Order: sequence, then C-alpha cells, then structure tokens
Amino acid sequence: MIRVGSEQAGDEAIALIGGLGARSGFGDDWLRIWGFKLVLDGGVEGAATEQPYANDPGHSGHLNWDPAVMTRVCAEAVRRGWRIGTHAVGDRAVRTLLDVYEAVVTEVGPVPPWTLVIEHALLSDAAQRDRAVRDGFGVTVQYPLLWNMGSEMLVTWGPERTRQVTPLAQWVGAGASLAAGTDIVRPFNPMTNVWGMVTRGTKSAGIQGPEHAIDVGTALRLYTMGTAALNHDQERLGSITPGKLADLVGYPVDPLAADPDDLAELTPAFTMVGGRVTHDPDKRLTP
Repeated sequence: MIRVGSEQAGDEAIALIGGLGARSGFGDDWLRIWGFKLVLDGGVEGAATEQPYANDPGHSGHLNWDPAVMTRVCAEAVRRGWRIGTHAVGDRAVRTLLDVYEAVVTEVGPVPPWTLVIEHALLSDAAQRDRAVRDGFGVTVQYPLLWNMGSEMLVTWGPERTRQVTPLAQWVGAGASLAAGTDIVRPFNPMTNVWGMVTRGTKSAGIQGPEHAIDVGTALRLYTMGTAALNHDQERLGSITPGKLADLVGYPVDPLAADPDDLAELTPAFTMVGGRVTHDPDKRLTP
C-alpha cells in the first residue's frame, strides 16, 4: 500500500501503474480484474468528516492522499484503461473525492460509466449526491457496514450522523448509479443486507434512519443489475433474461411477497452457475 502525500510518492505510484501488464477487464468469466482500489480516508474511527467527532471534538479524521497528487495518479491510470474505486467514508472525504474525479475528467475527457467510482460514501449531503449524479460517477453502497458498526458510529459520530449513514432513498431519488454489496462484513447473508436496506435495522444499534429505507424490489435491483453495471456486464448478467449467462439463485419463498422481517434469515433453495446446479440441498433440481 502506497500512502501518497508527496510528488515523489505520486511518481512512484504512476511508475507502478505503468509497469503493470494488464488493465481493467483483463481475465475471463471466472476471474477478472475490475480495477484499482484507492483509500482516501479511514473507517468509523478515521473517516474524514466536515464536523468533529462526537466523542473527540478535536478530531475529524484524516485524508490519506494529497488531492493534487491523487488527481495526477488517477488521470494516468484512466489514460491507461483502468477503472478506479476509491474508499471514501466521511463527508469531507466524499467532497474531496468529487473534486479529484471532476479534475480527472477535465484533464482526460469524458469517461465511460462506472470508470470513476465512490466506494461506501457512508456520510454525504444532498449537494454531494447531486454532484455525483451530475458527473456520472457510480457509487457502491454496503448497508452491512451500518448493520455491523452502528453502535461504534453512535459513539464516534453521534446519533444524528449515524441516522444519515448510507441514505439509500435519497441516493435513489437523486437518480444515482448504485451497486450494492457486503464489503468486509463476514459471514453475511445477502438477504440480511436486503432486510437492512428495507427496514434500516442493525445488529445492535436498533433502527437507524428509517426515512432512508428502500423497497425490496429496489434493494434486489441494486444487488443484481447494479453490480452487473458496475462490472460492465449488464448485457450478460444481472437478470434472468434469454441470452444472458445462466447464473442464478432461487429462494423457497418470493422475496418480493415475503414479510420484510422474514428476509433476514432467508437462504437459497438452490443456485446455478453457467446453467449448472451448484447448490441444491433439497434436490429440487437434481434427479
């Protein structure tokens, strides 16, 4: 990991990029390179926020990159065919990242969708969300981070900011390009994530920000078509459609018709990869 705070470090990062013998999209359907992951700020206890932490008025997180150096590195990576996803948790980090990405586009010209991606954006305001949508930057959202660390957020950021974490309804309402995932929370059932996006329930911090909840259909779309678009595979994956790869999962009940509280523990009845049954404990598809 290169911590970039100087021109020299930026030169080293660019040299590293130039020496790689691959670019985004290299690989096959089983293993493929998406792009670079950069880390702009920390997690709950290191997120770069606009306002000081609730439990430490003298602290508001940190930025790992000098914005000018980061812009230069990202521009060079994009020129060489790389996609970039940047970890940005706090609202100050999100604002800084938008500045960087906008500068990259100014320098290299328009880029395809899902080339410059904001990872997490746990804290954001309406102006930042509007900028991301206007500029065409994708956003990956991971509700399990709130589900798993809601109690730590309450202590570190306070109740008001914790309620605002991952405001999915507002992102969707703004017309954002979103892809849902689980990130580092393991083990984690994807349907528990869907339950959280619908109910705003957490592991130990109660319900946080119910006004930011979305419906089951939208949550499933973010997990399926959203991630397919993130991977530039929306024409091949993400929906059960003739001509697409036969990768699918079936549940014992219809998630769209189930009680939302029954989703948290819902597990697959079967799975298929490439049309081949890979999980079928009750022999629903296996003779």
